[in-house]
Amino acid sequence: MSETRDPAAAPNSSNPYLDYNSGGLLSPGSSGLLRLGGALGIAACSVGLLIFVAGCAGFGKAMVLSVVPLALSVAGLVLSLAGSWTQKHLISEDTHVLQALFANASGLIGGLLLFAVWRGWHIFYV
Repeated sequence: MSETRDPAAAPNSSNPYLDYNSGGLLSPGSSGLLRLGGALGIAACSVGLLIFVAGCAGFGKAMVLSVVPLALSVAGLVLSLAGSWTQKHLISEDTHVLQALFANASGLIGGLLLFAVWRGWHIFYV
């Protein structure tokens, strides 16, 4: 018995040989809302980092833009949670949900700290 595939056999028939033409056994799951929410969280972190660097470079008026990471991360958090609840059957691993929530939480915390600097709030009394 040889290891070659029978060309006349259908891909899903009772062929004892593995059909290597199929891409894989499991299709990668992806939720559109979860991906969009995670992308908004990454964008919030990136914009927040740019605002922080601009503020450290002496552009104090850049702190006015701290509302942008806040809005991006809140919208991303809502979309990530909605995608994880409504499209649960499309998500192959739960770590994608945690990654999206982590990115949005980082953007939210960073945006709040930038907002506190802009408004002159005293967080650390030193």
